[in-house]
Amino acid sequence: MIEDLPEIREQLQKHWQTNGLDLVKRGFRPEAVFETMMTVGLAGFIEVHGKDAVAERLVMMAQRLSEQVREESQAISEASRATKN
Repeated sequence: MIEDLPEIREQLQKHWQTNGLDLVKRGFRPEAVFETMMTVGLAGFIEVHGKDAVAERLVMMAQRLSEQVREESQAISEASRATKN
């Protein structure tokens, strides 16, 4: 993992985002662009780290996303109740 190299991570994220947006601007559907970017990236990630490590990482990411969804849902409910009072 490259957590110990935040400046490299930041640079790479900017490049990937720029490339993805460029493909969308050239007429490719966003869903196709980002799905294929994820597929290619995941294949490379598996090649570098192995299936077990990647599976663990994906589970962790899914748990984080679930928690974010739960928090957003709670915030919406609280905001809704606050505006009704």
